[in-house]
Amino acid sequence: MSSIPGLPTPGSDVQILITSVNSSPLCVLVELWGNFSQDKKAEYQYLAQDIQSPGEIFHEFEGNAGDQCLFQMDNTWYRSRIVSRHGSNYSVFLIDKAWMRSATRSMLAWGKEEHFLLPPEVEFCVLANVVPLSHGNSWSHTAMEFLKTLPGKSVKAYVQEILVPQRTFLLHIPCISKLMYEMGLAKKLSAEMFKDFVLQSLRSPSEAVVSTETQEMPVRNEPEGPGEQMHKQPFMYPELPTGTVETVIVTEVTNPQRVFCQLRVFSQELKKLSEQITQHYEGRLATCNIGPDMLGFPCAARGSDGSWYRCVLQQVFPTNKVVEVLNVDYGMKQFVTVDNVRPLAAEFFRMPVVTYICSLHGITDKGVGWTATQIDYLRSLLLGKTVIAKFEYQSLCEGVHYVTLYGHENTNLNNLFSSKERGLLECEKSPGDYTIRSTSCRRQHPVRQESQGNISTSAQDVKRPEGKQIKENLTIENLPLNSSHVAVVQHVSNPSEFWIQTQTYANELEKLMDSISDFYRESVNENVVKNPTVGLYCAAKAKDCHFYRATVSEVGDMQIKVFFVDYGNTEVIDRSSIRALPDKFKKLPHLALKCKLAGVRPKYERWSHSATDFFTKKVIDELLNVHVTAKGDGWYVVQLTNSAAHGERDVSKLMCMSAFAEKDEAQKQPKTKMTMQPAVIPAAQNLSATPSEGLMSMGSGISFQTQNSSNESRTAAFMEHMFPIGSALDVNVSCIESPNDFWCQLVQNAGHLKLLMQDMQIYYASSQFHPFVETACVARHPDNGMWYRAHVINRQTPHADVLFVDYGQTKTVSLYDLRRICPAFLNLKGQAFRCSLYNPADPTSTMNDWDEEALAQFEDFVNNAASNHVILKCTIYAVMYNEQKVVFNIVDLETPFESVCTHMVALAKSVPPKKASESHSHFNGSYCYSTHNIKTGTEEMVTVTCVNSVNQFFCQLERKADVVEDLTMKLSTLCHQLKNAKPPAQFGTVCFAKYTDGHWYRGQIKATQPSVLVHFVDYGDTLEVDKSDLLPVPREASDIMSVPVQAVECSLSDIPASVPRDVNSWFESNATEHKFRALVVAKEPCGKLLVELYNGKTQLNSTIKKEFHIEMQRQEQVVLYTMFGETVKH
Repeated sequence: MSSIPGLPTPGSDVQILITSVNSSPLCVLVELWGNFSQDKKAEYQYLAQDIQSPGEIFHEFEGNAGDQCLFQMDNTWYRSRIVSRHGSNYSVFLIDKAWMRSATRSMLAWGKEEHFLLPPEVEFCVLANVVPLSHGNSWSHTAMEFLKTLPGKSVKAYVQEILVPQRTFLLHIPCISKLMYEMGLAKKLSAEMFKDFVLQSLRSPSEAVVSTETQEMPVRNEPEGPGEQMHKQPFMYPELPTGTVETVIVTEVTNPQRVFCQLRVFSQELKKLSEQITQHYEGRLATCNIGPDMLGFPCAARGSDGSWYRCVLQQVFPTNKVVEVLNVDYGMKQFVTVDNVRPLAAEFFRMPVVTYICSLHGITDKGVGWTATQIDYLRSLLLGKTVIAKFEYQSLCEGVHYVTLYGHENTNLNNLFSSKERGLLECEKSPGDYTIRSTSCRRQHPVRQESQGNISTSAQDVKRPEGKQIKENLTIENLPLNSSHVAVVQHVSNPSEFWIQTQTYANELEKLMDSISDFYRESVNENVVKNPTVGLYCAAKAKDCHFYRATVSEVGDMQIKVFFVDYGNTEVIDRSSIRALPDKFKKLPHLALKCKLAGVRPKYERWSHSATDFFTKKVIDELLNVHVTAKGDGWYVVQLTNSAAHGERDVSKLMCMSAFAEKDEAQKQPKTKMTMQPAVIPAAQNLSATPSEGLMSMGSGISFQTQNSSNESRTAAFMEHMFPIGSALDVNVSCIESPNDFWCQLVQNAGHLKLLMQDMQIYYASSQFHPFVETACVARHPDNGMWYRAHVINRQTPHADVLFVDYGQTKTVSLYDLRRICPAFLNLKGQAFRCSLYNPADPTSTMNDWDEEALAQFEDFVNNAASNHVILKCTIYAVMYNEQKVVFNIVDLETPFESVCTHMVALAKSVPPKKASESHSHFNGSYCYSTHNIKTGTEEMVTVTCVNSVNQFFCQLERKADVVEDLTMKLSTLCHQLKNAKPPAQFGTVCFAKYTDGHWYRGQIKATQPSVLVHFVDYGDTLEVDKSDLLPVPREASDIMSVPVQAVECSLSDIPASVPRDVNSWFESNATEHKFRALVVAKEPCGKLLVELYNGKTQLNSTIKKEFHIEMQRQEQVVLYTMFGETVKH
């Protein structure tokens, strides 16, 4: 290693101005460009002025790769180097800006020799000793957001190494790297190890994987056996700044959210690259080891045209010796045999990927997906066309660029598709058309969209074709709710996803299969489908050489994937195995029904192989009784019983008894029913109100009651969303009263709500008023004339106050605009849930005094997210109720870039303390949740307080020891004053409970029959407690209740979900009440931490694996996110 004349030398301290950073999350190195020559600013300014008088503009065929020239952009000339040329189109690199740009001949000119004497104003650098923390060798979203803040900063750096041939500076920048370590964004390598890694990366990109046990970096698992090995290494691609406009070729269209755009200037270079790859691999005899653990690995694959291309492995089908690959340069997927796959040689990584996965800006499916007609139209509009693409912005979390495409005469193709696809929809309206404009939100105004007469007319217009379509297309067997059937299980993925076939059509199916067999036996080569498309209803030949009814799931060049509609399984078959299905074979409905086993859930988030095997053995080839407990769009939740079984007949109970599953209490909760209740309920009921039983309020004076309620005079039954504390949800804000009071909807249910609204407009279009409408009803909105599900708050002839349960708005409507609700419209839960903003500066304050400025900022935050199509993440910190028994979810709303709570914390003014009798709000059967500011990659000193298994144990943070001690003292004092209080007796009620040591602790009752079980929330234990050792939580205990739960749920990382019992016993005896140093490796969506525990220098995780000879098994479903935003499951 040596130095570069005129630039810093190795070992020197420098000041560098960071100008840009590589924004690819899959680039393992932190690549940045910086300016060392800030003292030469005047020289570069003079040079910038001098080159504004360029030499001759390029003539035809002038300029080759490597030539230095001047490039004009926005009427300014820049020093540049030609990267490639095709005809009159060029790709150039701006040497003083580190930008890649496309150019035509008229934009390039020759410069003078003296224009290129000064070195580049920015140099290529790598942040030394820093590598990603994640096990996928990719940067987290948080890390990428941090790195994007670096451009424009001037920092002190130490030149650790200079790689002269590559003109690369390895810079140690303490103020950046130290912060990344502390924030849990990166891990540290030694200087020597990092240098070796960089050299290896530059020498052979396909081998650039950090694999050092001493530094705890991810280790790549190599497949066993002879043959060439694949290596996981991301492709590189040029950054496209926001607002970039490029000419592109649309090479593939899957749907509007997945359009592949190839920079046209590189199209000929890519053809040459394919020719080189083909020349390299064609005719070479070699074997390649491919396993399911290689999903996402780059490779070379032979396409159906005989040429070889750069690809990424998507799926592996070992039994068929077939893999699915994604062509990264053209965006096409195809199935190929393993004989036509090779590891990608290092030299083929040098050309960056210039085909970007794009999403049409402003186009969304509203959660209901795209029809085949819509996709076909989009493909005809875009596929293979050369268009102008404006790259609006990049979504790192989705892995896509949002683009606006322009065609001939600058036609906006996004708008063209949007206007056309409305005509292709089964119904005209989108979810946004049904949105209620909140009159309390100052920046929103009600807009009358249609008159009553227009709605009636349009509803009639829609009704006739829709009824016809249902008759033709919805040919799937329907099982009513709470019905029972005799059925067989035909196919099992896991206990939460399997397909049954009832015996209702058993005889008809047998006759149908005989007819299909006879029909295709007599016409072997007839009715072949030459160009199958996704969604095609056809006949397909399975592995057993018989034909079955099927639909096409995916289409490749040689093979296709089909779903057998009567049996539930999926197979990859040859294209020649598809036949047209005559109409006479379509009359019988699809008989495979997708189901989920009721009342159970996996013990460790995902179903283990052993649990699935056990379930499969118990249900396959058995005649079962099936009871439908719930149903959704295309799926059922069912209880399975085997009347012929010896011993336990209920499959759910059998799974739990055999330790392959645990009870899912959420599924067992009774449906909540809406009833009229007084605004303030008796004090005796206050202590028993919980989210799962008793009262839950959606609006002022409106209460949700369970079926156990004594007041059953009303039969309306709107079900309500109830979320565990700590849940993180994607939401839309539907109504704003203030930051203390607003309503949210789940994004995932937007499509279901849209379909419900469509059905209601048709159903009630010509309906007549009938008196005695129940509390839960349908009401016509006074502003837009549309029908909405509603709950009557107050009746005062001739008007009624109603709450629109799917949007959260309250309105006064005429009694004549109320209708009885059809029972079918009660199946979907009320979509709006009530929220109040969390105050991180004062978590004990459940309500805050927000001024007009705060309200305006909150509305702007929500409106900006909506206008930019940014989904809000809602984290639930607590569930509380105010003195009117109105329930609020205490939440934070976040975009990928900021938190509204953090943004507004300075504007929050806590409500002054009040007397106990005037307490403004209370915790509703729950405790306050907190992340305790624990970040991934950080270390915490902890004490293990309770062990259930290696996958679930609880710890207390040493830094919170004073909080726990203070809490214990306050509890002891208060409980001595409550000795004569009546103990709580209802499930889920918060309480104070006496532990075996004689002290009082905060608890939550989990069960009352046959005995009382209490979960001690600050320690994690769940024990049987005598009723005499329980005390209710009084209203004056708000300071005790507002302290966040101190027990942090954890799981040992890199330990299988299912381990022998003696492993859990050993861990319990060796960890309980012991102190450890915990390294937080990851955090699950539910809040559980995956940790490595250290006792001194000894790692407990490794000790357990070594002591009990445990190998980490692969998850049943591995989800990989590639640079193309492709989600791969196996």
